[in-house]
Amino acid sequence: MEIKTAVFDLDGTLLDSMPMWLTCGERYISSLGMVAEPGLGEKLLSMNMKEGADFLRERYALKLTDEEIFKGIDGVLEKTYGEEILFKEGAGEFLQKLKAGGTRIALCTNTDRCLFMPAFKRLDAEKYFDFIFTAGELGMSKAQPGIFYKVCETMGTKPEETWMFEDALYSIRTAFRAGLKTCGIWDASAVADEAEIRKHSTVYCRTYAEAERAFF
Repeated sequence: MEIKTAVFDLDGTLLDSMPMWLTCGERYISSLGMVAEPGLGEKLLSMNMKEGADFLRERYALKLTDEEIFKGIDGVLEKTYGEEILFKEGAGEFLQKLKAGGTRIALCTNTDRCLFMPAFKRLDAEKYFDFIFTAGELGMSKAQPGIFYKVCETMGTKPEETWMFEDALYSIRTAFRAGLKTCGIWDASAVADEAEIRKHSTVYCRTYAEAERAFF
């Protein structure tokens, strides 16, 4: 199956980083001497950093600026990204095969560039990507179809000619409705949504070994 253009999510799709994201909100709130609500990590997953800061400020009555909240959360994240986070099994090899076959590859993530780039440099991952988009830099959320239209426009491709690789329901549903072809990637953090993710996936793969068999 030929892929001319591919767009990848980062956390849970390429990097095995969802366990970190699922607990960073709780750890940050705990560091402020408060008790975090159950499921806080899941609530923050669909938000960019600005949206997350607004949510935390309102929910926990934080007398902190955006920048102070960002700095606190970043302190939880930076060390883990820089030193511990790895590719999901087979993800690096899959990117390498796409690149060797002439596929143009982009990253589209809610995660701020300053957080994940240390992991990219350590993993030598940057070389695979023709474009790197972050929701914060674009001023959009991956819950909005406009972000995928913007990505396609910038890359010079049509939505129907573009594959989106994604593990999260809210994002793959948005990409699917925006007209992109979608490849759902299994992640433990999204098990509860697997049936719905499959409904919005042109192809669904539990592993990158399955993805290789589907696309090569």
